Amino acid sequence: MKGRIFLFIFLIFFLFCSGQIFGWFRVENAPANLSLAVENVEKNEYVPQKIIFVGDMMFDRGVETLMEKTSFVYPVEMIKDFLCTFDLAVGSLEGPINEKPKEFSDESLKFSFNKKVVESLKLGKFGMLSLANNHTLNMGDKGLEETKIILKENSIAFTGDPIGCDADYISQKDGITFYGVNVTFPNNCSNEEIFDWIKETKFYNSETFFVVLVHWGTEYKTESSKEQEDLAHDMIDAGADLIIGSHPHVVQNIEKYKNKLIFYSLGNFIFDQYFSKETQEGLGVGVEIYLEKKIYSLYAIKNNLSQPKLMEDDEKKVFLEGLAGASTDDLSESIKSGSIEIKD
Repeated sequence: MKGRIFLFIFLIFFLFCSGQIFGWFRVENAPANLSLAVENVEKNEYVPQKIIFVGDMMFDRGVETLMEKTSFVYPVEMIKDFLCTFDLAVGSLEGPINEKPKEFSDESLKFSFNKKVVESLKLGKFGMLSLANNHTLNMGDKGLEETKIILKENSIAFTGDPIGCDADYISQKDGITFYGVNVTFPNNCSNEEIFDWIKETKFYNSETFFVVLVHWGTEYKTESSKEQEDLAHDMIDAGADLIIGSHPHVVQNIEKYKNKLIFYSLGNFIFDQYFSKETQEGLGVGVEIYLEKKIYSLYAIKNNLSQPKLMEDDEKKVFLEGLAGASTDDLSESIKSGSIEIKD
């Protein structure tokens, strides 16, 4: 009997020292969607070659009128060739997509997109969309669920929620972890809950590239607020590798914090806000991810009647100089050049 007990204790000790027990515990107790990234990392499938991030996309009001007069691929016609040079396009979907969209007035701040806008999304190679904003509930919970069904039917992944922030809203695409969070509502989950989910996700996915797509800030303000900056720093401290902001409808400054980049707002990508120069400009962020470094390419975008396209060289120069002046000094020359390299 004593021999059997000794053998059992020895076996447990051996497995513990070899890391097997901890490994079983870690994977089996991980939230189901978080453990998927562990598998991706082990297979070295954690990055696509190139990603492009763009700002807010709205397909109602004036945009819908233009699509109905032309086609539902109208918004991306001028930029589709550029987007298709990337493996994945990522943006913020500022409203629900519905089978029977409700007709709101041109002055309305509620949106409902025709199902046919998927034609633009697919042509623009959008494979990941954030649903974490203040408009995806414009048709209620039913309208949001309908949006998810339509996106799934068209093989378009999504992340985030207008209210929640738990693991159900964290997504993996090509091995990269995306986490959409909306902090524009007073009844959103707390910052501490957001930090906890980032920490837990990073614990189970220590090698994955973790992107937070956050909806925040003050509309039409070209500089980030202290609240945005504090939240961004805390999210990076929790484990985020890149922060991409939306909601202000204008481009905001860029910051480097602990060797990670924060793009406080990429501005509008597809919208009908023609009332100012700033609301018709946007920033595209291309990312190439390597084991030893990350290369960020900055693309200056302008809108003409809800059709984004790349700025000409002279316009781009002025745009990037202004962005450099608004951002931290350590990034100034890199922003002017249109390329930021971060070595790990």
